[in-house]
Amino acid sequence: MTVAPASTATIAQFFEQVTGRIQAWADPVGAVFADPRLPPSRREVDAVVQPLAVELLQDATLPLAGAGFVAAPSVLNDAQWHMAWWQGTTAERLLSVIEDVGKICARREWFTVPLQTRRPHIAGPYVDYLCTDEYTMTITTPIMSSGQPVGVAGADILVASLESLLEEALSAIHPEAVLVNRHGRIVAAADSHFAAGTLMAPGWPGQEQNAPLSLRSAAFGSETVQWQPIPGLPLAVIYPDYIRSQKN
Repeated sequence: MTVAPASTATIAQFFEQVTGRIQAWADPVGAVFADPRLPPSRREVDAVVQPLAVELLQDATLPLAGAGFVAAPSVLNDAQWHMAWWQGTTAERLLSVIEDVGKICARREWFTVPLQTRRPHIAGPYVDYLCTDEYTMTITTPIMSSGQPVGVAGADILVASLESLLEEALSAIHPEAVLVNRHGRIVAAADSHFAAGTLMAPGWPGQEQNAPLSLRSAAFGSETVQWQPIPGLPLAVIYPDYIRSQKN
């Protein structure tokens, strides 16, 4: 069975589109931190981030659950940490009542990885207890100023929304195709029997394409497994091989 390039391109397109939109925040948000001698306040950051987040959340082509900016520690003049985040199509401000929000962010992959790598990142699926209380994927990119990261801009999408968005593209690859993250956990599936978050194929990153994969799930039975990386993203599509002889 040959994977249609259009199918994987459709999957990549969504993530690339969201990443591109939040990367466009780099200049306006980074400019707030332009003078390291005069760090901004939370209010100054919010004034720049809010219209960007509202515009993104009100884009009907992108079913996002939240968007905003999380400052790196000690870059503001009136707070150690700050989360400027808005949720839903009505763009309601997330008012965190968690006192240790900074400590929580400091342990989150969506926050730490882009700050360390200085590259965009896709995290999840995970239960987002900080914002949505639902299974979520988060796309983030570092915001730089004077060559240093000052925080991350990001957007959330609920796994349920992502599955609806990608179901057709995954089904075009295989009726049991699953999209997995860099840890081998299911992000979305063509078949609802495959639950998001299930550890399916750990260790696929770094392997040569078409190399055998070791599955942690018996969902595909004993069939040979095929896989296709999503170019430029820490994601791959995995699917059983048993349709190959029927369709070739």
